Amino acid sequence: MPAAISTYQNGDHEDLSNEAARRRKRKRAGKIVIFLLLVLFAVYFLFPFVWMLSVSLQTEKEMMTTVGFWDALIPNSWRFLNYKDVFGTIPFARYFLNSAIIAAANVLGTIASASVVAYAFAKLRWPGRALCYTIMLVTMMLPASVLMIPTYKMYSKLGLTNSWFPLILPAFLGGGAGNIILIQQFFKGIPRELMEAAKIDGASEVQILLKIMMPLSKPVLATVAVFTFLFTWNDYLGPLIYVNDPDLMTVALALRSFQSQSSTNWGLLMAGSVISMIPSLLIFIFCQKYFLEGIKAGAIKG
Repeated sequence: MPAAISTYQNGDHEDLSNEAARRRKRKRAGKIVIFLLLVLFAVYFLFPFVWMLSVSLQTEKEMMTTVGFWDALIPNSWRFLNYKDVFGTIPFARYFLNSAIIAAANVLGTIASASVVAYAFAKLRWPGRALCYTIMLVTMMLPASVLMIPTYKMYSKLGLTNSWFPLILPAFLGGGAGNIILIQQFFKGIPRELMEAAKIDGASEVQILLKIMMPLSKPVLATVAVFTFLFTWNDYLGPLIYVNDPDLMTVALALRSFQSQSSTNWGLLMAGSVISMIPSLLIFIFCQKYFLEGIKAGAIKG
């Protein structure tokens, strides 16, 4: 009997070992499949950028005479002068500065105004709060195309067209419902005891917002700043509608200068596009830590 029991136990042990080995193999196979899928998606999303970089280093003649996929993808001339010619053909540096000013103003205005509104909704109690919050949510349901003509007429009546005011002013008037909700959810997660302790020490609501709420909300504020910068920097429709003066044009509009009715200078266009991507890449790289923390915190808190 003891021998039979020992044999039975050994058999169970082997079955468990085989099952564990099979699980490890399935887990390893699953990781390999996920890795291959990630590589595939990375190649898929990076290919347009690689193609744009390749075209920016080619001459017009080379682009017209290349045959085959690899011949078109890998430059033969490596013409880095395209990046210099971008600044010589049009006042690209001026347009670059214009976009930087507009983007910086939008980031500053959005963070300031959205934080104030979010604090009022998250921590204060006042008459009509629920109604105002509902109206704010309703604005998110309206397509931007519906408001385009009425908004243009409003700015036209105020004499603000052909200027940067229509591109900057909305950022200082609330900063957008989506940004308000994101910051509000983060504010809700901050303990009210901190506010009460500050009020006991004589702090006002403004001081509580500036010295307690906003310093503790750096991740979500960085997230809002990144979103606002990317949207403003890449915005094409807004400047196209409101800006007519060439000296006020942005980078997005400037890239159109390399296109004409008869032809397109693809080398300069792609070189300008690569240059215009640099600020967005730098912003995301240096703010990535806060950006990811803000996204997770805004989704969980509240």
